[in-house]
Amino acid sequence: MQKIGFYCQLFILIGLFSSCDKTPNITPNSYVPIDSMAHGIFVCNEGNFQWANASLGFYNTNTGSMQDDIFKSNNQRSLGDVLQSICLLENKAYLLVNNSQKIEVIDSKTFKSTATITGFNSPRYMLPVSNQKAYVSDLYEKAIWIVDLLQQKISGKIAIPSWTEEMVVSGNKAFICGRSSSFVYVVNTQTDALMDSIAIGYGAQNMLTDKEGKIWVLCVGQNPIPAQLHCIHPSTGIEKSFSLPAGSNPSHLVCNTAKTIIYWINTDIYAMAIYANQLPTKALVAAAGRNFYGLGFNGIQSEILASDAKDYVQKSEVYRFDTLGLNLGSFKAGTNANYFLAR
Repeated sequence: MQKIGFYCQLFILIGLFSSCDKTPNITPNSYVPIDSMAHGIFVCNEGNFQWANASLGFYNTNTGSMQDDIFKSNNQRSLGDVLQSICLLENKAYLLVNNSQKIEVIDSKTFKSTATITGFNSPRYMLPVSNQKAYVSDLYEKAIWIVDLLQQKISGKIAIPSWTEEMVVSGNKAFICGRSSSFVYVVNTQTDALMDSIAIGYGAQNMLTDKEGKIWVLCVGQNPIPAQLHCIHPSTGIEKSFSLPAGSNPSHLVCNTAKTIIYWINTDIYAMAIYANQLPTKALVAAAGRNFYGLGFNGIQSEILASDAKDYVQKSEVYRFDTLGLNLGSFKAGTNANYFLAR
């Protein structure tokens, strides 16, 4: 998330989830039978910091309906404080609730709780590196947690000289954003050992892998170092680097289904082909008074999803754009809807 959004999360706000896509069916916080075969989008609503009102929503792309707060309505308890992200693996969804220092594990079809993994400081993102093991980044721990997916518990940690954010895997290497450093860190996934670091613009925060297997990293910068976007070959290092304009405050890095176009927020929403050799000079979607906060790609319908956090207290508005930037409609979401994932 962007700097201002990040500090708003830590010191101000974040919320609940409601619903609607033009004329959606709004489902209150009560149990409703789920179509386990339905395709849709999980929407992570962070919830206000220290209010313990994080929530998870599910937008059914088959019917255009939204179910609000599906964890609470299907488990009769609240999710916790600040839902940062979600990770899908086989038939399970892992919900990283950072200020509650836990990962809630649910069945990805029924939304029923199956386990709770505890012992973290402030979990951010989860990266499965096999069917038995995952890494978890952490805001307040200079380490990556190792999670045993069979036992559903922490099995160890890997020391990293930075707080950590998004991660990707390439072969037997995990590439890890060092948010409070000038490096991307490389871990051997077979030995769980830190094996290398790649010098990069300060504040690596967001990361993805493109069609060619190359790794894109968005860095937030720190005065006088500008925000930057880098393309890394997993074997040979940095191939392309771009400095964003002075005053940039970028966040979120996502790609289309083909992994040929990347998108990010820098007040407006920008798009760039992975083969481009210069940054776009014009935004794909102008903010036009909206406070873009979360960004995702709905591969089911080839749509860009972007949340407007408004004043960080009201419910977010999630906008749907086609790949040319045309507004296709919107639906209500919880306060500071931040993360989207298709099922």
